[in-house]
Amino acid sequence: MFVIGMKAQMPGEYDNSNSDIFSELEQVNSDEGIITIEQSARMRALVNTHISMNKRTGGVEGFRVQLYSGVGSKARQEALDIKGKVLSDFPDEDVFIEYSAPFWRVRVGGFRHKHEALPMLDKLKKIFPACYVVKVADIPLRTFK
Repeated sequence: MFVIGMKAQMPGEYDNSNSDIFSELEQVNSDEGIITIEQSARMRALVNTHISMNKRTGGVEGFRVQLYSGVGSKARQEALDIKGKVLSDFPDEDVFIEYSAPFWRVRVGGFRHKHEALPMLDKLKKIFPACYVVKVADIPLRTFK
């Protein structure tokens, strides 16, 4: 019997105590096995660049269901009202109000793939017939279900 210990990290949680993820994995602890990674210097650099880019963005590309987009003096209050309505009907869902001048938007969920958002879209269409799925650039990994 053997046991492999791994350490998972979310974007922005990279442990800087070692120079890179390869050093972290190759670290020998007395109560664990030994991992040896044979990797070219170019691949090591590429992986570290990828990790660095993920740290800067804070999330990954994914999808949400957009319920509302509005502008004007009443748009903020309308967005808050819609969020309240969604939370009363779907209390376990994540509802986001986003402001990107001049638009107020209300979006629901956090899905890695579009097909995962479609069941939520179907449920929300009964209340918000004009809702649709949108691509979002920086969904934190911890929000995926």
